Amino acid sequence: MAANLEAILRPRSLALVGASSRPDALSGRLLGNLAAAGYAGPVYPINPKAAEIRGLRCYASLGACPAAPDLAVLMVPRDAAIAAVDECVAVGVGGIVVITAGFREGGEAGARVERQLLERVRAARIRMVGPNCMGVINTEADVRLDASFTPAAALPGAVAFASHSGALGVAVLEAARDVGLGFSHFVSLGNSADVDVNDMLEFWEGHDATRVVLLYLESIPEPQRFLALAARVSRRKPVVVFKGGRTAAGARAASSHTGALAAGDVAADALLRQAGCLRPGTLEEMFGLVQALAAAPAARGRRVAIVTNAGGPAIAAADALVDDGLGLAALAPATERALREFLPAEAAVGDPVDMLPSATPDNFRRAVELCLADPGVDALLTITVTPIVVGPLDIALGAKGAGKPVSSVFMTHSDFFPASRAIPGLPPLFRYPEAAVRALAGLVRSRELAASRPAPAAAPRMEHSPIVARARAAGGGYLGPGETFALLEAAGIRCAPHRIAADAAGARAAAAAIGFPVVLKAFGAGLVHKSELGAVAIGLADADALVRALEAMSGRLAAAGVAPEGFLVQQEVRGGREVILGVSRDPAVGSLVMAGSGGVAVEVWKDVSFRVAPITLADAEAMLGELRGAALLGAFRGRVAGDREALAQALVRLGALAAAHPEIVECDVNPLLVLDAGDGCVAVDARVRVAG
Repeated sequence: MAANLEAILRPRSLALVGASSRPDALSGRLLGNLAAAGYAGPVYPINPKAAEIRGLRCYASLGACPAAPDLAVLMVPRDAAIAAVDECVAVGVGGIVVITAGFREGGEAGARVERQLLERVRAARIRMVGPNCMGVINTEADVRLDASFTPAAALPGAVAFASHSGALGVAVLEAARDVGLGFSHFVSLGNSADVDVNDMLEFWEGHDATRVVLLYLESIPEPQRFLALAARVSRRKPVVVFKGGRTAAGARAASSHTGALAAGDVAADALLRQAGCLRPGTLEEMFGLVQALAAAPAARGRRVAIVTNAGGPAIAAADALVDDGLGLAALAPATERALREFLPAEAAVGDPVDMLPSATPDNFRRAVELCLADPGVDALLTITVTPIVVGPLDIALGAKGAGKPVSSVFMTHSDFFPASRAIPGLPPLFRYPEAAVRALAGLVRSRELAASRPAPAAAPRMEHSPIVARARAAGGGYLGPGETFALLEAAGIRCAPHRIAADAAGARAAAAAIGFPVVLKAFGAGLVHKSELGAVAIGLADADALVRALEAMSGRLAAAGVAPEGFLVQQEVRGGREVILGVSRDPAVGSLVMAGSGGVAVEVWKDVSFRVAPITLADAEAMLGELRGAALLGAFRGRVAGDREALAQALVRLGALAAAHPEIVECDVNPLLVLDAGDGCVAVDARVRVAG
């Protein structure tokens, strides 16, 4: 469907339906933007009450135009939109942009009209942007289209930008002019009734003039399609997503560990990570990152050299490098000797290279050239503090042809920047070291994401289980422990040998079949966190110990007003590292898979990672790598490494289970014990809740 967007983004002719003769009207601004951008194709204003607008002949209807336009931009009142779309279909318009507001965002009456618009364009196989949008822009030299009513024209460049918010889109375009950031396309998605962010990703995937894709999203439509497209695009070019709603007040409450830990923005963040998208935390960070991605070559590594005329800011930059996962480069002795030849004796020629406030433009140029030529340097950060004796052009000349990213900090008055940023070919300019470092870190992250993510592999699939089907038919709720472990085993996750018992006699028989030592656990609807109620007994070495433990446990539960439904007798698994695996259901994204440091304190540490099910082995390994406690899975203090490979496989299988059973709204496998390398991993406690 990407080819169908050509009529919208590369129209050979354009009609403005609802053009107003008033120069202060929005349509007047749109016509002005078309003229200012230099759009060379025929423009047909549609207004039956006017003969001419802004020197352009008006037409009473689309049918009266000399030819059917490729693109129709609709600015008619909402209640006239259906008739306008019908006319577009009748004359054979190629694409439609609906600027008009008052549709879904205005209530059910508007939503009904929007649905009717969608039905018509889908039936005619015409693509539609909007409604309730600000238009589209294409700055390419052979198109020069500004079919928007934005007050500030977009500069030409290599960033393609789609935004759910028209107002924020305009703000970004205006701010981008201040920093010299240019765009290939801008698409105000509005309500995304037809064309959505997935269509734009598909279009920009093959658009060679676009080097960076920037998205402002308030929701993620068709999450699985977005995941597949963004994962594919991000292997070729960076995809930067600024996602609204990071702290949504409507985050649902959940009783399970996984549900509690997955609340809020976690689902969207998991999806974006899995897709290889870069997600800045603030608009300021977004600008710096996109500037760097659009202008700088790829960073080859994490070693950064700092060239400065002020020591204090360089120290702050060095701290920021560490905070963002980068580090100072170790300059080669030959580089330090060459620096020493022209710098004062008091200057520091290690990294950071502090040339002192007296540094001249020639000092800066030569130091930049030497540091960038050093094979131990992957990127360069320059810092200049008032009084300014060196400009960005001097630094750009020193960096010419280096093929390594450079970011420049000028800690001076704001008047310095507008003129400086107007010079073509400069490195990204920043006012403070921390912002420049974050941009460099984003460059590194972008390259590492693209390099570390192989072509997509098929995630394993699982057949739908009759256990879940029966639970759903019975009204849902928590599965019993026997059903829970049977479901995990069907997914290929190893579970500790176990039996269900109703009383002491049954427990003795179960233990005899399993073999001592055993673990005893009570189960039932009121036993969510067993350890808090004393509903777990471990290390039971014989039948007498088992019976005593069962009787004592029954007494504790009775005193607490809890009546167990039965008892689980399990073979005791000794050793192993405790982890938690889980599943939760997000209403917008779907099933999420979680891995984390396990045990009773899982919600205290919150050391977890999420992905959208199903997942591949590469996804599972990336999740484990994100855990702060990942080192505990390795060898330490004489202890051999845990079976991390088996853990990753268990995580993949849990993802297959989640993908095959959207009825599972909560699942905790806690703990899953990771045994020594080669011995696998085993689930010793789990619970699953099925929707009714």
